[in-house]
Amino acid sequence: MFEGVTKPSSHIATQDPITGDAMRIADDSIVWSSATRWNGIVVELHRYDRLDTPVFCVPDHVVALHRPIAARVDIELSGICRTHSVRRGVVTLIPAGVPRRVRQGAGELLVITVSPLLIERSCGLKRWQTMLDARCVVEDAQIVRIAAALEAEAIAGYPTGPLYGESLGIALAAHLASRYARSDESRDGGGLAGFCLRRVLQYIDDNLAADVRLDALAHIAGLSQHRFAHNFKMSVGLSPHQFVIRRRIELAKPMLRDTNDSIASVTYALGFGSPSRFTYLFRRETGVTPSRYRASFR
Repeated sequence: MFEGVTKPSSHIATQDPITGDAMRIADDSIVWSSATRWNGIVVELHRYDRLDTPVFCVPDHVVALHRPIAARVDIELSGICRTHSVRRGVVTLIPAGVPRRVRQGAGELLVITVSPLLIERSCGLKRWQTMLDARCVVEDAQIVRIAAALEAEAIAGYPTGPLYGESLGIALAAHLASRYARSDESRDGGGLAGFCLRRVLQYIDDNLAADVRLDALAHIAGLSQHRFAHNFKMSVGLSPHQFVIRRRIELAKPMLRDTNDSIASVTYALGFGSPSRFTYLFRRETGVTPSRYRASFR
């Protein structure tokens, strides 16, 4: 549990909005942080008896899910302070670089930072198009679902490697761009061209023992990460994350059937991360454990 999660230091960059100097805002409230596990996003859980920050800014967009005990929060943005009633699950979105101050009683905040560069690259937007509108204490079921999946992945110790979390980050970036940015990307419904799909599939096969990253696949295809994920699923019927798992399982079968390689050797040769993770995924896909599958051919 919490493998690779750091404590007590926060990995969210906080700065003085006047001088740009680094500030330490939330180290005493940090419960866990995803740190540098995923490209473009940081996810942290903060728990506090009372929150009263100085004025600061963050160079990335901030999405905060409120889990209050107290029912009110004062949020000051760019010098304007308003008091809001809050309940569990409501969301506050503060754009990158906006000076803010927060005062609140006891509670928790699940904080996600999203790099403007991630929105730019994953959604194919220009830098000026990645500016978001500030929203204080709003309901957004899609953000809540993505945040819950990111939190569950962190609590489980990142069992699926970086691809799943980064895919969730891309989904969050795309949602922010479509709902809160000042300009949205155009959309189409096609899949990948045949030659492009072949290059991507070959890259996946060549790199199954390592971490297969969404940005690398999108680069091969010459598309934004969001567009690539959409077109890939249109072509093969599975998300990139699901396809990689399915491909690893298919390659594991002849290794189990035709060789005497240990379960651990098969696990690491195909990038499953751990024997327990391999067993879980193999049983989910085939209905039997790797050991039982092997025994059926002996």
